[in-house]
Amino acid sequence: MSEMPINCVMCSTNKHPSLMSSSDTCQDCGDMNRHCKACGSNRLAKMWIDGSCLNCGVASVPDGAIANVIRNDNANVKPQIIDHLANLGWILFAVSGLCGIMVIAQEMGAILGIALIVSGVFQLSIFLGFSAIIDQLYKINVNTAKPDKSDS
Repeated sequence: MSEMPINCVMCSTNKHPSLMSSSDTCQDCGDMNRHCKACGSNRLAKMWIDGSCLNCGVASVPDGAIANVIRNDNANVKPQIIDHLANLGWILFAVSGLCGIMVIAQEMGAILGIALIVSGVFQLSIFLGFSAIIDQLYKINVNTAKPDKSDS
């Protein structure tokens, strides 16, 4: 069973549990000082126990971590590339279809016109498929980032 990444309160990155020096601080940030707002002490981040200060025992989150949490909550917006790929597919389909109809109407070759229309259908399906894949990957990413998931 895979282990869920843990969010470091100092750098706000998701790290594998093996890369964490404490329950909420990664090894990279463990040698940085962490400031307690309650008592004003500065201690190494890896010395804090379960996010609580060693001097006063109050749990404290660094200012940068709070700002990153707010920024990440606002980042749960659907990526624009999904709509761009779908729109590009429809535009290519329309252009290829119109070119195909024009070629057929000018009697330059019905086979070439039909081939242009079919290529537009293939381009549409490819771009709609890419946008659907990215949309599914985005949904998977959002669902796996939720902390309330059970391991079963």
